[in-house]
Amino acid sequence: MLPDVQASVPAQGSSIFDVAREAGVSRATAARALGGYGSVSEDARRRVEAAAERLGYSVNSVARSMVTGQTMTLGALIADISNPFFARVIRGFTDGARSAGYDVVLVNTDETVYTEIHGLKLLTEKRVDGILVAPASEEVGEHLAIAIERGQALVQVDRYIPGLDTDVVVVNNYESGYQAVQRVIAAGHTRIAAPILRTKGGDGHANLISTMHERHQGYRDAMTEAGLAVPQAYTPGAHGRSEVRTAVAEMLGRPDRPTAVFGLDDSFTLGIIDAVYSRELLVPDQVSIFGFDDTEWTTVVRPPLSVIAQPAYDLGARAAQALLRRIQTPDRPRQTHVLPTTWIERGSIRDLARQA
Repeated sequence: MLPDVQASVPAQGSSIFDVAREAGVSRATAARALGGYGSVSEDARRRVEAAAERLGYSVNSVARSMVTGQTMTLGALIADISNPFFARVIRGFTDGARSAGYDVVLVNTDETVYTEIHGLKLLTEKRVDGILVAPASEEVGEHLAIAIERGQALVQVDRYIPGLDTDVVVVNNYESGYQAVQRVIAAGHTRIAAPILRTKGGDGHANLISTMHERHQGYRDAMTEAGLAVPQAYTPGAHGRSEVRTAVAEMLGRPDRPTAVFGLDDSFTLGIIDAVYSRELLVPDQVSIFGFDDTEWTTVVRPPLSVIAQPAYDLGARAAQALLRRIQTPDRPRQTHVLPTTWIERGSIRDLARQA
């Protein structure tokens, strides 16, 4: 059944005095009951809430925050909400926030430092009680450090800025990348490529993020330990699906083209698939593909992709818990929460070792 529309629209001229009179209590009692502060009996609280609903009266959140010191809202600075991974992270975060009585204000940064700075200013002006951030750069974080110094509760998710004094919620990126490449090497591949996020964004700021850096380092270390070369041509810098497509298509046109390509996130993996199709190559017969993120499309393509699955929803939910604890106890020691990933073997990696 749909809600009563009339009941959700404030009555003309209704005020806290009207609610108090309707409930048969003093104005102070009505204000405490609706503002969530002070001492109010359960009976009085129920009568005040019922009266407010009948009159269509809503609490002035700004006025309530002046009394309680809280707006009961959280902010989220997220890199790209159209990315299925971040959509799941935000779902976990908002579910966790809502269960504690908080609303969430979302800002999409498009992986640019400039938009992140603007979004942070917007959220602090709205006096949100805490902020979740997936930093656009691991090298540019002065704006976040200033906010923390001014008392803003803040948690980093998915990636982090080294040295920034916050709680952090991430997955084991280095180990996951390292172990995935080890598996592909064990399958007989010696020419494995992994495009990396280029170091300059469209706004001119460095935008290499810890997530990409750690995954790529895991790839490099696995190759080095196996005595395998990592030609510069196998690690081109790119930003976004279209740039990855161009870089990988050029790579696949080389006489010494790689036999496998590692996508460091789902947008990179999509760009790799685009490049393979543009070269009319077969997966996995002519080139193998594996990547981070087990988004829905990875099981729809043929063959389905072997991937490193991240617990995206759990990352968001854990970040909400960490942020709420930080709001409640600002001085407690900072913590880094590392969640495990899961390797899912499907049909996109050719077993060259068995065929040999």
